[in-house]
Amino acid sequence: MKATVITIGDEILIGQIVDTNTASISRKLNAIGITIAEKTSIGDEAQAIKDCVARAMRESKVIIMTGGLGPTKDDITKTTLAEIFNSKLVYNEQEGEHIRQLLARRNIPFTELNRGQALVPECCTVLHNAHGTAPGMWFDTPEGNIIISLPGVPFEMEHLMEDIVIPQLKERLLLQSIVHKTLITRGIPESILAERIERWEEALPHYLHLAYLPAPNIVRLRLSAYNIDGEEAERTIVAEFDKLREIIGDNIVGWEGATMESLIHDIFTRRKLTLAVAESCTGGSIASKFTAMAGASAYFLAGVVSYANSAKSDIIGVNADDIARYGAVSESVARQMAEGVRRISGADYAIATTGIAGPTGGSEAKPVGTVWMAIATPHGTIATMRNCGTDRSQIISRASAYAIEMLYDEVKNM
Repeated sequence: MKATVITIGDEILIGQIVDTNTASISRKLNAIGITIAEKTSIGDEAQAIKDCVARAMRESKVIIMTGGLGPTKDDITKTTLAEIFNSKLVYNEQEGEHIRQLLARRNIPFTELNRGQALVPECCTVLHNAHGTAPGMWFDTPEGNIIISLPGVPFEMEHLMEDIVIPQLKERLLLQSIVHKTLITRGIPESILAERIERWEEALPHYLHLAYLPAPNIVRLRLSAYNIDGEEAERTIVAEFDKLREIIGDNIVGWEGATMESLIHDIFTRRKLTLAVAESCTGGSIASKFTAMAGASAYFLAGVVSYANSAKSDIIGVNADDIARYGAVSESVARQMAEGVRRISGADYAIATTGIAGPTGGSEAKPVGTVWMAIATPHGTIATMRNCGTDRSQIISRASAYAIEMLYDEVKNM
């Protein structure tokens, strides 16, 4: 069973917003056995929508569209769909009242533009949007296709997919299983990893497909099985990954969803340890990774973004003479940052980073991408220097990953 996902909006085409809807929809469809034939982004133009829908109907059973359902004149998805199905727009009383009440709670007047959002093609099944003012729409075509139009606001789309669309698709379609399982590895580059597991990969059953998904200092290995009994595929994939553990066991972090910070989160929560961070070049990236996880308040005590040298000295207690002598990007400063934030917070462990994120500020001795990182522990402090690339966002991402991995290596056997 195939699906096409269409996102509509000029703002997507010009890069004004990042389209997250296609990824979310694709994951949800894949989980119930629907493969994605195509993902397409188009502008707010009626003929483009008509042409895209016509092409999608030839390729896919299911077409899911997002965007263009707002109250303004540039939102033309609904009227275009009405034209495609030669259907008139009718006022849906239930949706109209919902919109009125929703706006009243926000102290927004119910205008003719808002009233227009309750107009829907007569031939569609209305999908009630409990979290917004734009209802979704479900169309069954004479050719047997299913066309679903959803609002482009991500959280509204998410609720409609979870609460209505996915259950309805599972009920109405005969779907075959698609099984994906992903193992996370670390500390081994993709090319070297591929060489080490080549024989294992070549011996995989023919219906299993391996994908390499690299990220900073980790590589995800995903095994996928299509059109096979789900339980059998799950057992086979687990068995194959068990064989892989015999080859690269020391490099395996865990299953999909496992991250260095989540593993540390579990260890610190279980052992009742505490953590603080002092960041310069990473600008709070490390702290945000921990505090994004529910329950981080049990162990995460403090994060200091000591970007200026004065902040390193005045807040954390780094010796100003050492900054002048060795430079802010140095082993001495990284160690003092980690030890200082550990001391002032009372944490058991601390992470520190100081580096040159660029694009300027580098030198021959310390080029852009040079980052010193340190871990202060109850037993002493360790520090290391890594070159984290040349692009600013890449440097921040890699430095954060390397520093968190350093902490993991210190506590993983607890």
